[in-house]
Amino acid sequence: MAKIREILVDRAVSLVAPQFERELEEQGFRPRDFVASVLDYLLSPQAGAPASGRSFGPSWRGKNHPATPILSSAEELATRNENAWEIIKELCHLVTLSLPEVEEEREDSERETWRKKLHELQLMLCEACLEGQLKRHMNLVERLREIERFPDTIASTLDPGTLTRVGLGRLKQMLDVDRALFLEVESRRRLVPVIGDLRGEERPLELDEVTAERLIRRGEPVYFDRGPEDGAFLRDRWGGAAALFLPLVARGRTQGVVLLVNDRGHRRISPVELELAERFANRLGVALENARLHSREQRKIKETVSLLELTRTINSTLDLEEVLDKVARMTVDLCGVVLCVAYLTEGDRLYPRAWAGFIEDVLWAEERRRGFRIGQVGEEETRLLSEGRPVNLSYREAAFALPPDILYEHGVGEVYLIPLRTRERLSGLLALFYPSRGGRGPDEEELELVNAVAAQASMAVENASLYEDIERSYFSTVQALAKAIEVKDPYTRGHSERVTAYALMIAEAMGLDEMERQKLKYAATLHDIGKIGIAGRVLNKPGALTEEEYSHVKTHPALGDSIIEPVEFLQAPRPIILHHHERYDGKGYPQGLKGEEIPLAARILSVADAFEAMRSDRPYRRALPLEEARKELLRNSGTQFDPRVVEKFLEILDRCGGDPVNR
Repeated sequence: MAKIREILVDRAVSLVAPQFERELEEQGFRPRDFVASVLDYLLSPQAGAPASGRSFGPSWRGKNHPATPILSSAEELATRNENAWEIIKELCHLVTLSLPEVEEEREDSERETWRKKLHELQLMLCEACLEGQLKRHMNLVERLREIERFPDTIASTLDPGTLTRVGLGRLKQMLDVDRALFLEVESRRRLVPVIGDLRGEERPLELDEVTAERLIRRGEPVYFDRGPEDGAFLRDRWGGAAALFLPLVARGRTQGVVLLVNDRGHRRISPVELELAERFANRLGVALENARLHSREQRKIKETVSLLELTRTINSTLDLEEVLDKVARMTVDLCGVVLCVAYLTEGDRLYPRAWAGFIEDVLWAEERRRGFRIGQVGEEETRLLSEGRPVNLSYREAAFALPPDILYEHGVGEVYLIPLRTRERLSGLLALFYPSRGGRGPDEEELELVNAVAAQASMAVENASLYEDIERSYFSTVQALAKAIEVKDPYTRGHSERVTAYALMIAEAMGLDEMERQKLKYAATLHDIGKIGIAGRVLNKPGALTEEEYSHVKTHPALGDSIIEPVEFLQAPRPIILHHHERYDGKGYPQGLKGEEIPLAARILSVADAFEAMRSDRPYRRALPLEEARKELLRNSGTQFDPRVVEKFLEILDRCGGDPVNR
């Protein structure tokens, strides 16, 4: 009987078209196994179906009924295939066609029993298919409800990335597929994977012309079910796995594409499921567009606020590096770059002055000193930059800035150079290091922002240049005033320059900012301007001063303050000049201030002035050796001088291994 059974199964299955059989197997239903089970049931000597007129469902479900495996298989097929009953009827008919040879060897009563069992089995199979179809319809209804609820479930989500990931997860679950990816439309035929189950597949996907026309330009879904007509682009990438492309359409344009890939290939996606997926994709496309619009508005607000803050910084400080540092940080924050470097020109070289991103300050220490020649960018690129036009380079072409292996290690794909121009010449560059994005440079919105930032940076460089010109002019005037003192007192020739040098060294060591150092520079240069009002015979007296003469000399800080009082640009240094002869213990002049009452810059100037005087020849004595001058500073630390200032200055002397100022 087993041999006859196999012959009958082969005969019945041979009547099933191969393509039809393969499609069913992909849905988890094997026609051969089903036919064999039906034959086994019919040929079994056990009692068969229940009496006619009963409800078949309760009789087999959950019980040890001989037909249970057959009915479960039919029900499962019906949950996946809307034509399940037609398929089951056809297979039962094929079984019927295979029975005549066996029937000839049987009694009439046996043949009648088989036919009755087959008829009753078909009734049970019909009910099983109906129950399976009911489950499928209920599942479809639930999926429709899920689609309807989707806008509500993501109402609080306005981040496009989060929204995309949620949508991909719902589609994977809805269609029971292995992978879901979101792809951006880069060009007419090119898609770039961005979010989802990438599994290392981040290369752009080149569509064939027909698929691109349907998917991108007409906004229609495209389904490849591993047939011979599938495009080569799909076979090359996924080896012929079934794939569904769903366009995300908003405002009449395909804004992106969802790709669903079924590596297992166990079933096809039904037309009803395709329609559900398309509905879901339509809602996802609208939701994503709304999220993008919201994100774009938020970004515009953030950009506007940042640009206003940058403008405020430019207007409130003359510290160019502070402005450039803010420019670099703002660019990294807003423009999607992993590194931004602001370079300024010095001669024919460019030096990094500010940066933000992955590079550590330690690495930039050498780069800051070395810089690069503008010509290293490339002849054509140099010409474009000089004309005020941006240049886009690959990370390998940016070796003049940083080694390519470092850039590659940090995911840099390309470098965008924005020229900074002042007075119709190249004064610097903003270098934007973008992550690998398939050869794409900044988009229009990014370019608009970058150009606005570059314009602000150029303005800051221009302001700094103008300020430097004005400052040089002012300082020339200040130096001319200082020279007037030296003419009257030849022993002090060069004294102001040396005092200024010492004072600025101390100020930098103590962390004074640029503005404070600038005030100190002017004050140190003009600290003895009041000596113009002191008689030359007193200033150049070789011996000790009388009490009256010393009282006269002590008026020079106040005289200096009164001399520069009418000069508007010298108002800031006045307190430093006035108080540079105050003592830390309160026994100085002109006001007897003590400790922290004395401006810090004046305390610094006091140490610098005294040290320079000790190290210089005077009419009444020779210059002290360096070691003697050090001892004097230490001896008077805490009384005449601020001990913190003395400590910093002695550290400078130790570090230099001698007097740091040439004489």
